Amino acid sequence: MTIVEASAELLAPLTAPVSLEEALARVLARLVAATGAQAGALVVRPPRDEPVVVTAGARRLPPGLRAWLLATAETPARTLAVARVAPPGWRRGRAAALLRAPLGKSRRAAGELLLLGRAGTLTRVTLARGFPRELGSAIKRVVELRRRTLRTAVLDELTQLLVSRDSLDDVFRAFAEGAAKLVPFDSIAVALLDAERGEVEIVDVAARGLPLGAQRDSRMPLGGTLLEGMIASGAPARVDDLEREPVPAASRRILAAGGYRAAALVPLQAGGEVFGAVTLAAARPRAFDDADVEAVAALARPLAAAIVQRRLSEERRRGSDELAALHATSQLITAGLDPASVLDRISRSVTGLIGSTGCGIGLLDAGRTHLTHVAAHGFKSEEWRALSLPVGEGIMGRAAESGTAIRVDDVRTDPRSARRDVDEREGIRSMLCVPLKVGGTGIGVISAFSTRPGAFTAHHQRVLEAFGEQAGIAIHNAQLFEESVRRARETRALLEAGRAVTASLDVNRTIRVILEEARGVLGADSCGLYTLDSATNELASIASLDLPPEMISQIRLKVGEGIAGLAVQERRPMQSRDLSDDPRVRYPQLPRSSGFRSMLAAPLHVGDRAIGAISVFRRDVHAFSASEEELLLALADQAAIALEHARLYTALEGMVAERTRELDTQKRFVEVVLETLPLGLFVLDAGLGVVRANHEGAHALACDPGARGSLVEMFPPEKRGAVEAFLRQAFATGRGDAMEEEIVIAGEAKMFRLTTAPFESADDHVTHAVVLVEDITRAKRLERQMLLTERLTTAGRLAAGVAHELNNPLATIAGCAESLHGRLQEGELAKTPELADFPHYLRLIEEEAFRCKEITGSLLQFVRDPGSRRAPTDLGALVLKTVELLSRQSRFAESRFVTELDPALPAAEVNEGQMRQVFIGLASNALEAMEGRGTLTLRSRLRRGEIEVEFEDEGPGIPDEILARVFDPFFTTKPPGQGTGLGLAIAQGIVADHGGRIEVTSRPGKGSVFRVILPGGGPER
Repeated sequence: MTIVEASAELLAPLTAPVSLEEALARVLARLVAATGAQAGALVVRPPRDEPVVVTAGARRLPPGLRAWLLATAETPARTLAVARVAPPGWRRGRAAALLRAPLGKSRRAAGELLLLGRAGTLTRVTLARGFPRELGSAIKRVVELRRRTLRTAVLDELTQLLVSRDSLDDVFRAFAEGAAKLVPFDSIAVALLDAERGEVEIVDVAARGLPLGAQRDSRMPLGGTLLEGMIASGAPARVDDLEREPVPAASRRILAAGGYRAAALVPLQAGGEVFGAVTLAAARPRAFDDADVEAVAALARPLAAAIVQRRLSEERRRGSDELAALHATSQLITAGLDPASVLDRISRSVTGLIGSTGCGIGLLDAGRTHLTHVAAHGFKSEEWRALSLPVGEGIMGRAAESGTAIRVDDVRTDPRSARRDVDEREGIRSMLCVPLKVGGTGIGVISAFSTRPGAFTAHHQRVLEAFGEQAGIAIHNAQLFEESVRRARETRALLEAGRAVTASLDVNRTIRVILEEARGVLGADSCGLYTLDSATNELASIASLDLPPEMISQIRLKVGEGIAGLAVQERRPMQSRDLSDDPRVRYPQLPRSSGFRSMLAAPLHVGDRAIGAISVFRRDVHAFSASEEELLLALADQAAIALEHARLYTALEGMVAERTRELDTQKRFVEVVLETLPLGLFVLDAGLGVVRANHEGAHALACDPGARGSLVEMFPPEKRGAVEAFLRQAFATGRGDAMEEEIVIAGEAKMFRLTTAPFESADDHVTHAVVLVEDITRAKRLERQMLLTERLTTAGRLAAGVAHELNNPLATIAGCAESLHGRLQEGELAKTPELADFPHYLRLIEEEAFRCKEITGSLLQFVRDPGSRRAPTDLGALVLKTVELLSRQSRFAESRFVTELDPALPAAEVNEGQMRQVFIGLASNALEAMEGRGTLTLRSRLRRGEIEVEFEDEGPGIPDEILARVFDPFFTTKPPGQGTGLGLAIAQGIVADHGGRIEVTSRPGKGSVFRVILPGGGPER
């Protein structure tokens, strides 16, 4: 039977359900037997896969001969050929022949066949013509069939995962394993688009199969990547050789860093939109072909469906958890839970609500300066649980300061992170901080964290903000509940103490009630009372709830000794957190024998006089809060009242008669003082009606001394609201205060200081108040004038110094320009054409330098004492010069000037430069008020022996409330940087120095008239 006749039988093992290697080994064994060869090797080179090599022999192959065959098979055969060889282990004296034949077409051979036998036995016709090609085609079909079968199996496995409850990590792991069976690669990942952040989450699916579930996921910006272009086109992308193809910068950098030359991207789609990609990378160029991309694309379809399915499932579960958490929080709003339970339940709810690793709740302190953690869940270290940050510091502190949510994808790259050491120990990567508010006011911050970067989205933020609104109300209600319980206990204790004080004159019984209430409301174990012996300046113990009487009588403390003595000396509560370790303790044997560990003492005051102290003791180490100190002070006041009542009761009757006589004397004295007091004084009732007023007060407010109406009605209408609020505040608070107001009385603006002194009636209500009215107009004006004078003096000195320093360099510039101009007129320089323009430029430099010197000279002349440099001056001509100067300025080109000058106006004895400055300043102000448009009318006349020059504009006018201040130095209504407020003040000073004045009249909306009045002579015209 020839090879041709037996070809079907030889190739039959290829269709057997065995592995490719085993099928090839069976085919080779049959070929060796059919050809009479001694040994052989069969090499199959699947496209883009590692070669498959099998060997066989008529007998068992020696290791050396098998190694020789494998080494020979590494070099592909181009054509069918027979060669004599000397393989190892071959018998001497016998020639050996090696038959090599490529399988399939020579250029696209699927592999090759090697047969080794005796020379003469193996020839070129041993294999029938066409048999190698037929064998190669059969092998190719088998390889392709097995590849398709493998792809189908992988697809079936992934499809089964769609309906399973396996996690997304299991799907990723199965996908990576299946892709590895179909396509050779060095790296595989899934890139998921985060459109909200413009980023891509890189899921290292290969890492899902590593021990301990190692995660190597990362994030990167979408811009400048292959994925960005693939999303836009919706088609797969492939890079055959990174070094020879144009690749976006970001992708090129990443591939080069991994040592990859080739890459392939297959889109993940849902509903026609690309939401990610499968990315393959390999170190060798041209590692992927169209078949590889097609195979990965087939696997990507069930993978995309699995991702979308689990996302939808996660969204449904998350929505259910969100509703449950919000419902549970809403129940906390009406529940009477204590704050610790409410805070703990809220912090635990956040983890399930948005899938965070943990959560912390920080509340603002009483001063709203610090944010302190009061609840934490999911943290490993106690340092984070007790974290306290100033408001404005760190991510949480800034959320509390701004009142807005802050979402951080990676705290390691965020400069706002304050405690990076704690974050690193906790493994925190992303944070979401949402303010807790009640009625628009922030009370704290709820902060969720995750060990994954970019774990929180805008949806998480919205959910947590909605959750935070209800959580803030729940926390606030719990705090109010706790506060109300505490206040109720305190109020009840103070009420019982007050009843004891007022119900009985038995001081011992009253003191015992107070001590018992103090012990109960403060949660103390004992309480005691001391009184101050004024003769020895010592505190003596007079009462205790636990100590025996003989021990009580032995306790005596000097003021400043022990905790109680220090409280009396410092006039404030003093405490000891641990008496066993406090050097201030005067009798250390007492706490040791009684078991007391902590103590709080508060002084007993009657007015400014200390009369004793009250102290409470606990048997644990305890730091008393500020509210506990305040409560003990309130009880101390009740005890002081009880002691004082007992002391005063014995002398009360004699004091009444003496006090009556004193009151009569004081009444007469007060009446004399009221009438001679150099201040205005009014006595008001609760309705703000005047009960009594002295003459100075009536004079100050220009009213009748006998008037008995409301004091508020004596002020101008625009000031009545502020004055009434000020006076009623004194009656409402019972505290005196002062205010200053500028008031126009009889057409004159005056500054008054109002001072209130309320006093209470016998039933502790403010029934009357004394109001002092002091005219401080002159003092305020003097103070303001001194300040402005100093500022003007300083400004003048500065201007003079600058002008003086500029003169020298200006003189140098002018001299150099003049010298250069002269040298250009000499010799050959005058004929040089290149220097023809130089004389013109040098003359221009010289002229401008001298012009600058004139300016600085004028400035120096301005700040110097003008002395008597005045001469008869035609003010009409000076007005015309002013008009000529201003009309040439472009900013006033649209203005119109009208002059109405008296031709017979006599000359005025003035300094012409100073008066020109005044006229230009007034005219410029008028033109600027009209914004460079409108008509400016300038008039001059002689009236009542005085020369008047008027500047009338059509501007918006000056409001009445600022008309009186226009001449104040540094007062300006122009925007910052456009005026100094010195122009009118300087002008007024110049005119006043000439014995004249400037008057102004204005009507809002009608314009203003500034009138310069100077001494003149001759009859009026």
